[in-house]
Amino acid sequence: MKKYTNYPSLLIVLIMIFTGCDDSFLELSHPGRLTYDKFYTTEADFQASLNACYFSLKSQVNLLPAYNDLTTDNTFLNSYNATSDIYFFDSNNVPTNSSTIKNFWQAAYRTIMLANKVISEIGETDIPENTKKVFTGEAKFIRAYTYFNLVRIFGGVPKYDQEIKDINQFYTVPRSSKEEIYEFIISDLTDALTIDSDRTPQQLVSAKGKANSMAAKALLGKVYLQKLDYGNAATQLGGIISNGGSSLEPDLNKIYDAQQPFNGEIIFAVNYERVTGQNSPFTNWTLPKFSRNILPKVTSSDNGNGDYNIEPSLLAKFLPDDKRRKLIDSADIVQGSSTIRYYYSKKYLDLGTTSDGYSASDFIVLRYADVLLMYADALNQTNKTADAYPYINEVRNRAGLPDLPTGYNKDQMNNAISNERQLEFVLEGDRWFDLSFRGFAYLKNTLNSAAPHSYNQKTATIEDKEELFPIPADQVLLKPGVLIQNTGY
Repeated sequence: MKKYTNYPSLLIVLIMIFTGCDDSFLELSHPGRLTYDKFYTTEADFQASLNACYFSLKSQVNLLPAYNDLTTDNTFLNSYNATSDIYFFDSNNVPTNSSTIKNFWQAAYRTIMLANKVISEIGETDIPENTKKVFTGEAKFIRAYTYFNLVRIFGGVPKYDQEIKDINQFYTVPRSSKEEIYEFIISDLTDALTIDSDRTPQQLVSAKGKANSMAAKALLGKVYLQKLDYGNAATQLGGIISNGGSSLEPDLNKIYDAQQPFNGEIIFAVNYERVTGQNSPFTNWTLPKFSRNILPKVTSSDNGNGDYNIEPSLLAKFLPDDKRRKLIDSADIVQGSSTIRYYYSKKYLDLGTTSDGYSASDFIVLRYADVLLMYADALNQTNKTADAYPYINEVRNRAGLPDLPTGYNKDQMNNAISNERQLEFVLEGDRWFDLSFRGFAYLKNTLNSAAPHSYNQKTATIEDKEELFPIPADQVLLKPGVLIQNTGY
């Protein structure tokens, strides 16, 4: 195999990974484009650094539907292009040199390094102690969420728990075990549980959209569930439900309303604005290629990119009265001498979009329906199947559906919750993760029997190696003998 010998170029790559720079890194006024080696001293400095952490989450969540929806029975790529990198996710054949894999890895570690800078440096400043705790808690929440994404995608990964000031340290950190990463995530989220109690009344008023105690508790419950620690998962998730801090939004459309973000159901979301560099790509990505007149304020003839169109087989899973089915619409697209009907999700349909790609549709990370269904999962997995009914039924009733039939055994309830989660969280970056927590055999059986991607006449057989995605090839080459590739790649 050919090895890199261009060391100046290699150094530039490493600097970009740890500074968060890309090909537009000279745009210093751009939100999130902070210089990594700047010394922070004031509250304003650290707030700007935290803003950069939140901003950098966009580069992660922008790619989560590729891992979770495109690889599964949720969506397919209708703008078929063998040179498009996400095609490999659609065909479940992701190579080690995938640009999507590389971009996610770099985005994640850029976020981690920004968070580490806040955590490492804020203790030496004269900022009020409660503000130090709040900022540290927010940074730890962001770091924990980032490592949670990494460990679910790649397994054990290198763990950086403090600011890296000497780039040579980069070469010496091997992959931690999956268990070590999970314990690190749990530690961070445990520390983040007190964010709100450390905030002043004024800080609580201005905390909308930021990580808070409920978000830390909900994410911690999700981590425990993924880790198969059902008792602790039930404790965290049940605490949210019993404290009444959140509720389901009766109107499903309002959950995804770009004009009114942060409704009562949303616990944590990544926020987008109709501004260059802060806009959401999902409106454009989820609309069919060559669709017309769907966005009333967009004057160009082509509204969509066709990256994430809904699998027709998914539609058949919705019962006739399911209100969630109304969040999926269709467009008839003329292709040559044929007209093909494509289906798309309306969750990211920002009707205020004035130009392709200029969307304010948020990416929801955690919402109350997730808490209810995760709690039902935790109860069922601890053989309290009968106790799980009220929580899954609450989600079903909001969707206009009747209660589940009584008398389910544990396996039947597991399937029912899995099915409910698919219908509830389509294109919210959850499907692959949700199936994998139920066991890789369950994931393989579900997806290999679903025969998705029928429009492109491709198979999507899940192989054993695909329990994890490949570590980016360039990262393995940068750390020979230290960063070991996942088995089978």
